[in-house]
Amino acid sequence: MTELERREISATREGRGRAELVLEIGRALLRLGAPAYRLEDTMRLVARRLGLEGQFYCTPTAFIAALGRGSRQRSFMARVDESEIHLGKMSRIHDVIESLSQGILSPVAAIRQVREIMDSAVQYPLLVRLIAPALFSAAVAILFGGGVIELAVACLLGMVTGGLGLVMRRSVNLARLYPPVAGMLSAVLAGMALLVLPDFSVYLALIAGLIVLMPGLGLTLATRELASGHLVAGSSRMAGAIVALVVVGFGVALGSQISQVVSGPWPQEISQAIPAWTPWLAILAAGIGFTVLFNATPNKLGWILAGGIIAVEVGGRVSDWLNPGLGALVGALLVGLLGNLYARYRNRPAVIIQVPGIMLMVPGSLSFRGLSSLLEQDALGGVQIGFTVALVAAGLSTGLILASALLPPQRAL
Repeated sequence: MTELERREISATREGRGRAELVLEIGRALLRLGAPAYRLEDTMRLVARRLGLEGQFYCTPTAFIAALGRGSRQRSFMARVDESEIHLGKMSRIHDVIESLSQGILSPVAAIRQVREIMDSAVQYPLLVRLIAPALFSAAVAILFGGGVIELAVACLLGMVTGGLGLVMRRSVNLARLYPPVAGMLSAVLAGMALLVLPDFSVYLALIAGLIVLMPGLGLTLATRELASGHLVAGSSRMAGAIVALVVVGFGVALGSQISQVVSGPWPQEISQAIPAWTPWLAILAAGIGFTVLFNATPNKLGWILAGGIIAVEVGGRVSDWLNPGLGALVGALLVGLLGNLYARYRNRPAVIIQVPGIMLMVPGSLSFRGLSSLLEQDALGGVQIGFTVALVAAGLSTGLILASALLPPQRAL
C-alpha cells in the first residue's frame, strides 16, 4: 500500500468519525428536548468546527443531516420515539462541544463522552422525583389564588400524576395511555375529596394537580419555531400539543362524570385563604420542582429561582395592569435576557434559566380551561380562552426572540 493510499484511508476514517460525532450530538439533543432552531444551530456549529459542510432539517421526533458537498454529499436520518427535557445532560453536552472546539477532545473521545452522558443513570432518587411534581402543583395552586384545601388536594394529585408517569412510562404501550389515565384518575380523586373535605374549587385543584401534563411549553415552543421559519417542526409540535391536551381533557371529562355520580356537582368556591406571603414560598417550591423535573443540577437552583421571580412578579404584574399577552412578552423578554447573560458570562446553556422561567408563564392551564369550557358546551367561553392562549403563546415567543436579538447568547444552547 502506497503512502498516498494510506493517507486517503486515514482521511476517510477521520471524515466518518467527524460525521458520526455530528450525528451523535444531534441525536442526543433531540432526545433531550431541544427545539428545532437550537438543534439545527448547534449541529451547524459543530459541523463547522469540525471542518464539515452540512445542512440539517429537524422535527420534534427526527432530523435529517446532509454532510459533504456535491456528489460526495451523504445523507443521514435519526429518529427518537420520545424526548424529555434534561437540563443536566444538556449542560454536559454543551461542555463536550466547548472542549471539542478548543481542541481538548478528539472526535472519537467526544463520541464516547456523549454516549456516556446519554447512558448515565437518573440523577435524583425515586422519592425526590415523586415529591417534585407535588411541589410544582402546590406552587401553581397558590399562584392561581387557591386556598388551603386546593393546595393540599393539588399536592396530592401532583404526586399521584408524577408517580403514575414513572410507572407507565416504562412501557411504550402504557406510556401512550398515561395522559388520559392520569386525567381520569385525578378527576376521580379530586371529586372523591369532596366527600371528606369542605367545599373547595375542584377545577382549580385539578388543573394545578395536572399541570405537569399541560402542553403549555409545547405550545410556546411551537409558536417560536413557526415564528423562526421552522414550519414543519412548529406545525407538528403544535399538533402534538393540541392532541395531548384533548387526550388529557377526555380523561378528565370521563373521570368527572364518574366522580359526580357520587359526590354531586363540583363547587367552585375557594376554600380558606392562605397568607399573603405564600406566593414567595410558591416560587421556591416551583424552583425546587423544576430543578428535579427538568433534571438540572442542584447548584442551578438559585438561577432557576431568579428566572421564576422575574416571570411571576414582572410578567404577572404586567398581565394584571395591561393584558396577558403583553405580560407574557415582557416576562419572556426579561427571562430571555437573564438566560442570555448567564450563557455569556457563565458559559452555560441559556435554557437552564429560560425553560423554568417560561414554564411559569406558559398557557397550559388556560388551554385546559378552554377545553373544559368546550366540553361543557360553553363555546363562547372556550373560544375566548383559546384566543387568550394564542395571545400568551405569541407574547412568550416574541419576548424570547427579542431577547436573542438584543443580547445574543453567543452559545448554541
